[in-house]
Amino acid sequence: MIFALALFLNHPGLSQGLIISPGTSLVGAGGNIVLMGAAVNDGYVINNTNTVIFAGVTQSLSGSSPVLFNNLTIASGSTTSILTAGQTLSGILLSNGTLNANGNITLLSTVTQTALIDGSGTGEVFGDVTMQRYLSSGFGYKYFGSPFQAATVGEFGDDMDLAAPFASFYRYDEDRTSSGWVSYVNPAWVLNPMWGYAVNFGSSAAANTVDVTGIVNNGNLSLTLYNNNNLYTKGFNLIGNPYPSPIDWKAPSGWTKTNIDDALYYFKSSTTDQYGGTYSTYMNGISSDGFAANIIPSMQGFFVHVSDGTWPVTGTLSMNNDVRLNNQAHPFIKSKMKGEKPYLRLVSGYSDDSTSYDPLVVYFDEKATYNFDGQLDALKLFNTDSKTTNFYSFGEDGRRLSINALPVTGENLCTVRLGIKTERDGEVIFRIERLEGDFNYKTIYLSDIITGSRQELQSGRQYKINLVADHYQNRFFLLLSNNITDIPDLTSGEDWIKIYTARGILKVEIKLPFCKNGILKINNILGQTLFVYKIYEPGYHEFNPILKTGIYIVSFNSDKKNISEKIFFESQ
Repeated sequence: MIFALALFLNHPGLSQGLIISPGTSLVGAGGNIVLMGAAVNDGYVINNTNTVIFAGVTQSLSGSSPVLFNNLTIASGSTTSILTAGQTLSGILLSNGTLNANGNITLLSTVTQTALIDGSGTGEVFGDVTMQRYLSSGFGYKYFGSPFQAATVGEFGDDMDLAAPFASFYRYDEDRTSSGWVSYVNPAWVLNPMWGYAVNFGSSAAANTVDVTGIVNNGNLSLTLYNNNNLYTKGFNLIGNPYPSPIDWKAPSGWTKTNIDDALYYFKSSTTDQYGGTYSTYMNGISSDGFAANIIPSMQGFFVHVSDGTWPVTGTLSMNNDVRLNNQAHPFIKSKMKGEKPYLRLVSGYSDDSTSYDPLVVYFDEKATYNFDGQLDALKLFNTDSKTTNFYSFGEDGRRLSINALPVTGENLCTVRLGIKTERDGEVIFRIERLEGDFNYKTIYLSDIITGSRQELQSGRQYKINLVADHYQNRFFLLLSNNITDIPDLTSGEDWIKIYTARGILKVEIKLPFCKNGILKINNILGQTLFVYKIYEPGYHEFNPILKTGIYIVSFNSDKKNISEKIFFESQ
């Protein structure tokens, strides 16, 4: 038989417990089900929309049949113990009293939502809890964090191969002088709160649901981070969301970010390279790819950057329950961003591979400068998928940026130097992916100073060029103007660089925009280097090398422009 129970909002049901006998079903028809005594389920519960509230002083949940809870609340003053295994929760667990989980409840994760523990609860959850995380594809690496106090690496052992010949589980150490990745495969090693880990789930692209068990984190948590300015790590630290709920990087309270830049860096595994992937960035309301966001899903790992300064720089990242959210819809990896401020997203990739495009973003901000600012700009983390390009812009200080905040000025023309690294020969396309706000009213060009081409990019137009595999850092420029007549011609030709002498003075004229890393050398006809000068910017330069009268070889070398001239030098 079916016993249908419709309990209205917060009605205590005569202050009784609940026994569901074998062969009997309970249908929750609306409102909250409030229990003041023990619950024994030996039948079947249909409870897809209700919140079950345990409101008695001392209560328990037992029985031979597990309950699939929608929402579960432990009221203030109640101590509730889950005595039998297999209980599950699809919604929100709120504990204002004491819940003894005893390892008998699982927070479910599906393609549509992930169960969570409400951080606003004034009580505690004791004992082990299992938390799931649904992955739409189990292929390759995912960045994870543990929501538990001292779960171990072995918790992942049933979802991936910890004994794989090529290590499949890593932590990240910013202090290493080589790659920061450190193998972390011992099943007994602890998954530390707030640490991030890279986990390779193998070569299958099928969906995978990962589960980890432990005592959940709650309340204040803190981690000391570092920037040692080492060659490969450069102040990046891998962090993990430490709570069994999403967290908001832009929460108005709950964070302490001492010497921590404001950008979040997410990783998305490749669909073809088990060991590679791409990075996306969130900064100041801007998403580099349109999906990276300030909402960090439960169990999500991500990079942050400790601010530059007098090295080593020590940073502190602390948080409390104020940063936690009850939004269940955020999928693992990253969440789509809405309500972004005006910006321009430019992408570049191979014309024969729609998945190869890498994005960069520029936007205007009144507080911005032309140099890197850790509270407004995001650095470029290079992708590890060789089939994807690495596309970025430069600050005037030479920093590579995935999100570039430009100052608001009265000038009609803004020129941004671009960089792109390609791993194979092929036709590469530059195009606008999205325009927002004031960028719709600007004239936008892509300039290629090697070919002398200048392509307007609005209205679906794009620039195509065949490139050999290389790292191009002084060839492409983004030109933004309020008026089409303000766009200068950057033509190709030898007049980019002029080298000549007059009355014992060597004169060099450089018209390459943003030329900041050039080397000028003077060799004699035997090939011996006599003088070396560094040239940090374009323009007119004079040198007085004090040479004897004769013929010399003068060469200028920068990233993508090299020139050598035979010069007759007449001493004075």
